[in-house]
Amino acid sequence: MSAPAAHARPFLWGAPVAKHRPVPRFKVVVVDDLSDSQFRTLAARGAVGLLVPGVGPVTNRRYAIASLVRGLDVNPYLGTLPKSRPLFGFASSPDPTRLHDAIIVALPPDGPPVSNDRRYPIAVVGRGFHGLLTSVTTRIPGLVSIVDIAPTALGYPRGGLRSTQSTDAVATLERLDGRIHANNRLKLPALIIIACALLLLARLRPRAGLPAILAALLSSVAAGALQIANEPALVAVLVVGTLGGGWLIAHACTDDRRILAAIVLVLLAHFVLLVVRPAWVAITPLGPTQNSRFWGIGNQLETLLLAPLVAGSALAARRYGAVGFSIFALLSLVLVTDNRLGSDGGGAIVFAVALAYTGARFLRLGARGFLTLFLLNGTVGLGVIWLNLRVPGPDHLRSAFAHGASGLVDVVANRVPLAYLPALHQWPVLAPIAILFLLALTAALTRSDPRARDLVLAAALAIATSLLLNDSATYELAGGAAVVAALARFSIPARPIVFPAAGAVQFAAQPAHSEE
Repeated sequence: MSAPAAHARPFLWGAPVAKHRPVPRFKVVVVDDLSDSQFRTLAARGAVGLLVPGVGPVTNRRYAIASLVRGLDVNPYLGTLPKSRPLFGFASSPDPTRLHDAIIVALPPDGPPVSNDRRYPIAVVGRGFHGLLTSVTTRIPGLVSIVDIAPTALGYPRGGLRSTQSTDAVATLERLDGRIHANNRLKLPALIIIACALLLLARLRPRAGLPAILAALLSSVAAGALQIANEPALVAVLVVGTLGGGWLIAHACTDDRRILAAIVLVLLAHFVLLVVRPAWVAITPLGPTQNSRFWGIGNQLETLLLAPLVAGSALAARRYGAVGFSIFALLSLVLVTDNRLGSDGGGAIVFAVALAYTGARFLRLGARGFLTLFLLNGTVGLGVIWLNLRVPGPDHLRSAFAHGASGLVDVVANRVPLAYLPALHQWPVLAPIAILFLLALTAALTRSDPRARDLVLAAALAIATSLLLNDSATYELAGGAAVVAALARFSIPARPIVFPAAGAVQFAAQPAHSEE
C-alpha cells in the first residue's frame, strides 16, 4: 500500500519510548522561505537538501508542523492530528544564516491543504554536516522526508540525517528537483502511452506484446540511470524503448525458454538496482511519487510487473513443473515484499493472488489448489515481513504491524479516506481510463486462446485486488490495460513431451507465441 494506514514513528523503529523528552542536539528553526543567496550561504556552512513536507498528495503548514515535531507521517486525508505529544519545539529567526547547531527548514504556507508537489529547502549547520544531506527514509541523496528531522534534532543513533560530500550541492539539488518534477508529471501519461502502444501491438504484432512490457520496464530504468529531466526526452526514451526494445526482445526470444530467461533477467535487474541504485528505479516515469513512497515498487511498477509475473510463472510451471513455479514465485514475492527492496504490502497481496491463480491453472490444482497456493504465498510474504521487522531500520510496513491486529484493522478502515474517496474525486480522469481498461479486457478475453485467457484472468483478478487495496486507481487501470493487451495473444506451450534419452521434461517444437 502506498500510503501509511496509521500514524507511526518510523525513526524509533520499535525502540521503547523514553519517559522524559530528550534534549534536542539541534535547534529547529522554521522559516517561510530561504532566498537563493541564503541557501547558498547555508550550503557553504553545512549540508543542504530538498524537504518533502508531508505524506500523500496534499499538505499544508498545520499538517507539516504536526509531522515535524512528532516525527510522524500525518496524512491530511485522515482528517485528524495524532494524539501524541510533540517531542520538541521550534523557533523562528530573522537571519537563519547566522545560526549554528541548527536545522533550518522552510514549510508550506498556512491555509487549506494544497498539492504536495513542491520540495522545500532544508539546511543542517554544525556537528560535522557538510555537502549534501542523505536520508535512510528516501534513499535518494539530497531528498529529505519531514520525518527525518525529529531523530536528527533529538540525536537518535538511528534514523537521522547524514551528509555526503558534494562539489556543488545547490546545483545538484536543482538538477534533482528538475528530474523529480519532470518524472512526476509523466506518471499517468507514461502508463497511458505504454497502454496505447501495447493495444496497437496487440492488433498489429501480438508476439511483441510481452517483450514490449519488458522493454518499457528497462527503458524507465534507463531514463533514471541517465538522470533525464527533460519531459519530451523522457517520452521519447519511453516510446522508442518500448517499441524498439520490444521488437529486439521479440526477435531474440524465439522460444518459451528464452522469453522466460528474459523475464527472470528483468526481475533480477530490478532486484539488484533496488538495493544498489534505488534512485534509478525511483526517479523515473514508472517510479513511485516522491511524496509518500520515495523508493521501491510503487503502484505503477507493481501493475506493469504483473505481465511478466503471470507469463513467467506460467512458463516456469509448464516447463519445470511445481519446482520451477515455486522458485519463480519465491523470487517474485521477495522482490515485492523484502524491506531492502521497498516492502510493498499491497503489492505482495496482489502478486500472491496472481501467482495462486496461475499456479492453480497451469499445475491443474483446481479451486482448492488456488486457495492452498494463496495461503502458501501469504505465508512466504508474512515470513519475509517478520524477518524484516526484527531488523532495526525504516520499514514501509512497520506502522501496519506495530500494533498487532488493531494496526491491520486501521489499514482496512483507512482504505476509505486514503483510497476510495480520492478516487471518486478524480472521476473525470478515472472514468475514461476505466473504460479503456474494460475495453482492453473485453477484447483480450474474446480474442485470446484458452491458455492465454487464463493469463488475462490472472492479471484481471490481481488488478481487481489492487483496486481494493491500493490508493492509485488511475495508475492501476492504465497499467492494467497495457498488461491485459500484452497477455491477450501470448501463447503457452500446450503440453510437455518427455524425451527418455535426455531424461528431462521438454516441450514440443512449436512457437512460444502466436501471430494469428
